[in-house]
This record gives sequence, C-alpha cells and structure tokens, in this order.
Amino acid sequence: MQGKKLLSFYQKQKKITELKSLLPEVFVGEQLDIQKLKLYLEADQFQDELNYGLSWFGKDTSLQQANEKTTDKLVFDKAKSLRPNKTKNLFVEGDNLDALRLLQKDYVGKIKLIYVDPPYNTGNDFGYNDRFKIRSNQYLEFLNGSGINRVDSFLKNQIESGEVHTNWLNMIYPRLVLSRQLLTDNGAIAISIDESEKPNMQLVCNEIFGEENFVGCFIWVNRSNSSASSNSFAANHEYILIYAKDSKEIKLKGEPKDLSNYSNPDHDLNGDWIPDNPSAASGNSNSRFTITNPYTQEEYLPPQGRYWAFSEQRVREWFDSGKLIFPKDKGKRFLLKKYKSELKSIYNPISSIITDIPTSKGTRELKELYPEGNPFKYPKPTALLVKIFEQLSDEEDLILDLFAGSASAVHAVFKLDEMQSSNRRFICVQNTEAVKEDSDAFRMGFSAISDLTKDRIVRAGKIFHRLDTGFKFYRIEKTI
Repeated sequence: MQGKKLLSFYQKQKKITELKSLLPEVFVGEQLDIQKLKLYLEADQFQDELNYGLSWFGKDTSLQQANEKTTDKLVFDKAKSLRPNKTKNLFVEGDNLDALRLLQKDYVGKIKLIYVDPPYNTGNDFGYNDRFKIRSNQYLEFLNGSGINRVDSFLKNQIESGEVHTNWLNMIYPRLVLSRQLLTDNGAIAISIDESEKPNMQLVCNEIFGEENFVGCFIWVNRSNSSASSNSFAANHEYILIYAKDSKEIKLKGEPKDLSNYSNPDHDLNGDWIPDNPSAASGNSNSRFTITNPYTQEEYLPPQGRYWAFSEQRVREWFDSGKLIFPKDKGKRFLLKKYKSELKSIYNPISSIITDIPTSKGTRELKELYPEGNPFKYPKPTALLVKIFEQLSDEEDLILDLFAGSASAVHAVFKLDEMQSSNRRFICVQNTEAVKEDSDAFRMGFSAISDLTKDRIVRAGKIFHRLDTGFKFYRIEKTI
C-alpha cells in the first residue's frame, strides 16, 4: 500500500514538472499559481466551481475600484466652512467613492455608524440621478453576445435583469467594501432601500459583512395611502438594513418600557412598585402548595392549571420584607409587589416595524426650514433617523453619512445630541451633481445638490445653540 502511494506521488510530481517546463509563466517558484493559469487560458477553456453568491458583469472591476490607491487630495475651504476652528465635524464635497478612499488614511476603524441612503434605482425623478439601467443594445455588447437569441425565457430574464441592476451594483459594491473598513469593531452600517434593490443589497452585504453579521431589517411604513398602481398593489413601506462589523460586539438599546404605572403609595423603602401576578403557567408539583394568611388563617392555592411563581421558602421572607402583603379581612387575595428596581432592563426589544413616522414628516420639517419652496423631494424624516442612530451610537461617536442629499442625517444628529446632551460628530459626503433646472431647488438658487446639503446644515444648526453645528468644508481635488 505504501508503495502505491509513493508511485502515485512520483507520477503527480512528474506531471507537475512537465507542466512547469511547458508553462513556466504560471508558476511561482515550485508552486502552480491557479490565477496565472486562468489568465493564460481563454475564459471558455476552464470552468470554476461557483460558490453561493451574487454575480454580475463588472463585479471584479468594481472590487478593483475599492482597492485602487488614490492620488486625490482633500482641499480645505475656509470660506465654505462654518466655525472651523471650533468644530469636529467634516463636510466633504465630491464623489463618495473618492471620499471613502481618502478617509481610509485617517479613519480606518474609527467610525461607529455609517448611514447609507443611496439612489434606489427606481428610474424616478427625485432631483438627482436614480436611473442606472443600461440600454439593451449596450448590455448585449457588454456581454459580447449581440447575436444572443432572446427567445429563451431564462436567458431573457437574466439579460433584462442585468440591464436593470448591473450599473447600480457596480456603483454600490466598492462603496460598501470601503465602508466596512472604516467601522469600529463595535460599529454598524444602516442602509435605506426599497424593493427595487433590496434583495441585491442584502446579498451584497452578506458577502461584504458576512451573513452572520446581519443584525436585522426595519420595515418603515412611510405612507398611509399609495398612489394608484396598475395592479392595485400599494407599496407603503421601505427598508433599513442593519449590518454589524461584528455582531458579537453590538447590541441595540431597545425602546424604553412604559413605567408610568409604577408608584409607591405605601412609602415602601424599596421604591415604586406595581401589583404582580403570583401565579405562573408552568411549574411542577412543588410549585403547588398552600399559603396561609397569618392574620385570618385563610388558605390560598394557585388557580387550576397554574403554579406559584415562587418557592414556599419565599413566603416568609417576602412577608417580612413587605413584598408580600396579606389582607386582614377574609375573602381577599394577598398582594405581591413587583419593584421597578427588580426590572432586568428598563428597555423592551425594539420592534422591526416602524409605523408612526411617515415621509410627510420629513417634507414638513424641510418646509419649516424653507418656507420659500420645496428644494428636495421625499427627504427622510429626522425622527426616523434619530430612532436608528439612537440604537446604534453613543454620545461621543462619529457618524458618517455617505449620500448626504438633503442633510436629514446631520439634522438628526443635532436632534439626538440635543435630546441626550451628547456630542456625536459627523462626516457627510455629497457630490456636486447639478440639480434639475425645472426643480424648486434650481429656482431657489441652488446649482448643485452639495450646495443644498450645506445650506440645510447651516439652517438646521441655527436651531441648536448649545451644540457643535459647525463643519470644516473639504472638496476633493483630482490629480493626474
């Protein structure tokens, strides 16, 4: 048996030596480099074992974009800054992919929360580009298969889906790769999205962050009535996906419990309390015992099918401490107190359904800042973002808004800091994409979305006098 193994090893090594003599360029030392072999061969001359995941044309190139070294510079503009000598906040004007590359220098592992509100790829007009679809003839050329017969239904579906999603995926993928590198070990990313790209976004995030680091998905019911649709299906919600850098290092804070029914009418030294149910739905024979009222000698048993929620030894202990109170009149039940101080937490888990913050709230608060017009359609309500930011950040944390848009996220940071007397800092990034000439924003004098973003921050900041609402303004300077 040993001889056969040696013979097999010898034959294998002999073939590898022969291959090296034929193709020395695909070896590194004595080791065969599979990637070099693939590059040497034509694409149709080998077949990969494909793993589970989302694939699309240009994915490798978009990953290379994330890994590219940048020679761009962040140029400080004092004139566009607001109280730059006192602030710890940053405004970056330019493409957020360029910004993410530049932020790698100083902010790797330092950002607690990243908020991403990207274009949804709906094809609608929101005052910015939200259409990433490739024209059919372009996509067929992209596939190098302009003669492909589109009658086959599976191929037809693949091609038409590719036309819709490819450009959007190539846009978002490198940005998420670089975002992950900026997060602290206990950091998280929150991503707003709708049905157009939610399935793809989740698969991409599973790949980049790891499926095990998926924290949850909020369903945001953002409108009560939807406009008419051809199939009478009303889409009244969007999503906010939450991924952690490491799910073991993160825990949402939850929502405060309603403690208004706790009181202390008898001045109990243990503090506020409410009456507690002394029985439980589960237990054993030891949990069904007789309790005797020391004043009236009346005996109590738990209701049929239920059990006492405490042991027999606790009866005397709790009677002496005042937690268990027996009536001095017959025919009355005893009272068991539940103290506020006994609560394991004053928070309940936060619901995944958000129902009380419609988009119209965001529109109204923008209108309060801009009574002269409506410069941005469908801004996120700050109450929604406060709810998310409160769960995922603490009082000194740094929050990055990657697609700043109407600056709702920065406004929400101000609100949360005001509520909690905290000092969160922000970095927001917005490019110089021109606003539509037929928009209110253009008629109001804004030429680029970044101008509107900056102006919203300034206007919102005037409401919060105690806070650091300034920012250092940087623009990205391209170098050749």
